[in-house]
Amino acid sequence: MGRTELDRGPASVLRVAIAKRTVKVAPGAADFDDDYNFALMAELGNREIIENFFQAVNAGDWNRIEKWLDPEYVWEMPQSGERVRGVDNNRAMNENYPGLPKMETRRITGSEHRWVTTPSFTILKITGTGDDYTSESLANYPDGSVWHAVDFFHFRAGKILRQTAYFAPTLEAAEWRARWVERI
Repeated sequence: MGRTELDRGPASVLRVAIAKRTVKVAPGAADFDDDYNFALMAELGNREIIENFFQAVNAGDWNRIEKWLDPEYVWEMPQSGERVRGVDNNRAMNENYPGLPKMETRRITGSEHRWVTTPSFTILKITGTGDDYTSESLANYPDGSVWHAVDFFHFRAGKILRQTAYFAPTLEAAEWRARWVERI
């Protein structure tokens, strides 16, 4: 069997041997023993879903966004006391949003999926890993205002089940504490 390397890129691809063994490979990898039949299983990780989610928000691509939302999706905004329940309500609200901001994701944190292999070389995902992520973003509005946003995402079966968002406008730092702080 030829040499392969595991891709740590945006789309994880598992190549699963249907015959005797299981092998992880990078997308497009070759040089496999022709005696085995392989099935490809492509899966975006939750981190990549969040990255793609914000790209789709910026593009206004609600069809793409809905692929990543659980049918029971809920988006909560505690600061304004609002809850958007369901994929249809989320789409309608965003399609009617006057002056939707462009999101600039600064950081996404969370644990990656964890996988195990059984003695018979069956690949299993450990339930509960990789289901909670946090993103920190800047929301750049058409009026020139810049807001900071923190979103907490909870996934179920590879889809966003719950999103909780907090927003705060950019503000000037107080001069009285300038000698003790660094400007960022």
